[in-house]
Amino acid sequence: MKDQHPKKTYYPTYDVMSEKGEWDPVTQQVIQNRTHPTEGNVLTPEMKRTLQAYSKSLFPSHVGEQTLSISLILDHRLTEKKLKSYPKNSLLSKEEIILYGLEHAEEECVLTDQTPFFQMSDDDRLKKIISWKHQLGEESVWKNVSCDLFYSTLTSELLKLIYSDPSIWSNIGYGGPAYPRGYYAYGPKQFDSWEAKPHDENLS
Repeated sequence: MKDQHPKKTYYPTYDVMSEKGEWDPVTQQVIQNRTHPTEGNVLTPEMKRTLQAYSKSLFPSHVGEQTLSISLILDHRLTEKKLKSYPKNSLLSKEEIILYGLEHAEEECVLTDQTPFFQMSDDDRLKKIISWKHQLGEESVWKNVSCDLFYSTLTSELLKLIYSDPSIWSNIGYGGPAYPRGYYAYGPKQFDSWEAKPHDENLS
């Protein structure tokens, strides 16, 4: 399946981290912890491989490479018991759903395709994920957690992580955490010093 998304950013010179000195200390620490996470102890190496392949398939890099380690951050959140809440209409916690799903996603791929999930082609991996989304996974594998619940729970958590990546903020022109700043440049194609500025070719 050919990726039709653009691979360039409209803001090639913008770096949201250049403003980090303006953020309050708590915010700076939050971003520091996010970009330099500590190692967790919940995910197995096999689960991390599956997670990384899943993330790459669902969220291909359109305008820049992700700089956050998704597997490290999720493992840290699991270790810190941050995923103990329950999805709507579920008797299992997010943690239980994700751990069960990562293990059994691999089991299904070996059973039906004789190939570990992370070694499948990009097209086959995406097809497999779509089948889970539509509850078309192997019934003999998904006994305690439905594959669509695994898909929705994990994808929701990954969205939060991927779009908390400062490098993605820079690539989409997002100004990052709030701090005292104002708009003074009101004219057409005028930008304040802290704003992301499109490349010249996009200003005409």
